[in-house]
Amino acid sequence: MTLTQYSMREVRARKVIETTGGDDPRRPCKTFLLGPEYMAERLYQLSPPEDLTLATMLVRPSRQFVDDATMNGEEVLTAAGYGAVNRVYIVAEEDASWSPEFQRRMASWNPGTEVRGLEGADHMPMFSKPRELADLLVEIANKYV
Repeated sequence: MTLTQYSMREVRARKVIETTGGDDPRRPCKTFLLGPEYMAERLYQLSPPEDLTLATMLVRPSRQFVDDATMNGEEVLTAAGYGAVNRVYIVAEEDASWSPEFQRRMASWNPGTEVRGLEGADHMPMFSKPRELADLLVEIANKYV
C-alpha cells in the first residue's frame, strides 16, 4: 500500500473530507479538503483549541502529487543529492492520523534516517509540544553541525 493509498483510506473512513473528481477513473480524487471534525479528532487532538480554530479557518483544498513531473522519475532523489544529507524523522507518538508504526515504516523507506520519538505530540507537534519539539530540533542540529 502506498502512502497516498493509506492516507486516503484513513481519511475516507472518517467521512469528514470533501473531494473533487478527476478525469482518470484510476485516480478519482483530484483535490481534497480536510473537514473540521477530521482535523479536531486526527490532527489537532492534543493541540490548543485556538490553533485548531485558526487551522479550520485557514484550511484550503490540496491535491495529490502523484502525476507531478517534479516528484516522479529517477532523478528526483539521488544519492549525490538527497542521500548526501543527514535525515532525522521525528515520530509524533500520539498522532491520530498516522500511527507511530506507520511513521517508522515511512522513515525506513529512506535508509540511514535516524528516528526520534516525541511523546505526547499529535500530528502538529509545533502546537501540541512546541517546547519539546524545539529542544529536540536543537539537539538534532547540534549533533549534525
